[in-house]
Amino acid sequence: MLLLLALCACAHVTQDQTVCPESRDVRCLTRTVCSMDASRGCRVCRCESASVEGPDGKPQPPPANDPR
Repeated sequence: MLLLLALCACAHVTQDQTVCPESRDVRCLTRTVCSMDASRGCRVCRCESASVEGPDGKPQPPPANDPR
């Protein structure tokens, strides 16, 4: 059941034609982060890290209202 929820919740960009072909198969449990590759004219995507370092240097989840 948990696996099914994870598969349904993953972010992906398969239908986005502005994404480079090799990035269309990216599947993320976190947010998908894309940046424009000007030389190729398409966006390259990757999965965002599941945690970030807090002020104490220890990993913590990103804030829910993170504007990135």
